[in-house]
Amino acid sequence: IELLKEISKIRNLKRKINFIPTMGNLHNGHLNLIRRAKKQTNITLVSIFVNPLQFNNRIDYKTYPRTLEDDKKILINEGIDILFLPTDNFISKKSDLLDLGVIPKKLCGKDRPGHFEGVARVIFRFLSLIKPDYIFLGEKDFQQILVIKKVIKKFKCDTRIKVIQTIRDVNKIALSSRNNLLKENFKQAIIIPRVLFKVKKLIESGSCSLSEIDKIKSNIQEECNVYLKYLEVLKESNLDSLNNVYSRCRIFICVSISEIRLIDNLSLNGKYRLSKIGVIERKKEVD
Repeated sequence: IELLKEISKIRNLKRKINFIPTMGNLHNGHLNLIRRAKKQTNITLVSIFVNPLQFNNRIDYKTYPRTLEDDKKILINEGIDILFLPTDNFISKKSDLLDLGVIPKKLCGKDRPGHFEGVARVIFRFLSLIKPDYIFLGEKDFQQILVIKKVIKKFKCDTRIKVIQTIRDVNKIALSSRNNLLKENFKQAIIIPRVLFKVKKLIESGSCSLSEIDKIKSNIQEECNVYLKYLEVLKESNLDSLNNVYSRCRIFICVSISEIRLIDNLSLNGKYRLSKIGVIERKKEVD
């Protein structure tokens, strides 16, 4: 009720709202989203809600890092306008399932049944309540961004997505709240950016085939103390496999380190297709 009153006041003043949804345990990746949102003259609204519907593992939900008091201090220092802390009953477990097509069933959706449906339901609840003009999302969760795009289109929400580039540490490891769970195993995560940037360089140089990517997958499993869940080069718009049509593409990776799941991705410059002999070809630029 208090939130709705605040939103009503904002709308009466003809102000726009920039919304940053988070699950807390804030790091520099979140702060980058907030700072980008604050560059505009709009109201900055941040939510902290660990959504139980997007966890298919109860232990994962229970152990997800929660640092609310520290997060509040950070947000005060950042000068946000509104902090929204939904209660546990914010989202009903009995809500109707959303038909979001095949995107939620690919990549992370293969072994996390219901995960993206849970994301979609909480985002739809947020958008229906807040009606933000913009929602700021981190590029690291690219599959989630595609799901949210489908939610906005399906329900004709008057909200535009702002995708903000992934923030990385000095070793190019993407910042993530889950990194904190790795503790002494954190150094093993360096394999993720090493593989991503290696594959990106191979593809963009024009000398990479699917069989070479398969070799890289095998090497990860044999030489590194991590479990590779996937390493894929897919079309950016719909996560389809490459075919003979040139498309914008992206490399996606997911590994498990000490049962902690970490994801990342990188975009490829230019457009690509798959040749008849399984080589990833770049479209030549016209002078």
